[in-house]
Amino acid sequence: MDKNKLTEDFIRGDKAAFDWIYTNYAKGMYAICLRYTKNQDEAADILQEAFIKVYEKRTLFNPQYEIGPWVKRIVINEAINHFRVNKRFELIEDDSYFEEAEEILEIEDLKNVKELLMGVLREIPEGYRTVFNMYVLDNLTHQEIAEYLGVSVNTSKTQLFKARKLIREKLEQKKITRLKVSNESGI
Repeated sequence: MDKNKLTEDFIRGDKAAFDWIYTNYAKGMYAICLRYTKNQDEAADILQEAFIKVYEKRTLFNPQYEIGPWVKRIVINEAINHFRVNKRFELIEDDSYFEEAEEILEIEDLKNVKELLMGVLREIPEGYRTVFNMYVLDNLTHQEIAEYLGVSVNTSKTQLFKARKLIREKLEQKKITRLKVSNESGI
C-alpha cells in the first residue's frame, strides 16, 4: 500500500487505513504497554485506549513524518497517563541517589537477554519500573519524566537509581553477573 495514500486516507478517517496501521503497529505497541504493567489485560486496555487516541488525533498527524514514532509517542503517553491517573505507584523523594556512584552492568551471553531483562523488569515495583522505562527504554530526560509524573527531577533520578540497583540485585540472584559483552555481539 502506498504510504502517502495510506496516510491521507488515515487522516480522513478511512477505516481500512486505520486497520492497516493497527495491524502493523499493535504488536510492538503492546510490548511497550506491557513494560509499564505486570498485567496483560491492563496492557491490552492501555493499548486499546492509545489506539482510540491515535484515531481521534489523526488530523493532528503531520504526513511529512513517519507514522510509527507518532503512534509510539501516543502509546507511551497513554501508559504514563494510565499510572498517573490511577496513582498505582509511589515515588519517594530521596537525595541518597547522589551519594552512590552509578555502575554499569555487562552481560556476556546475549541469548534470551531481552526476555530475561523484561522478566526482571516486571518484578520490580511499578514506580521504579515506570521511571526506568521512561528513561532507559523511551529515552526521556529526567526533566521530561518529572513533568509527566508531577515529581521533582531528583525524585526521577532517585527512582532510576533504585530501579537499576534492584535490577542488578535480581540479575545477581539469577546468577547473571558482571561479564564483559563481546565486541562481536553488536551491542
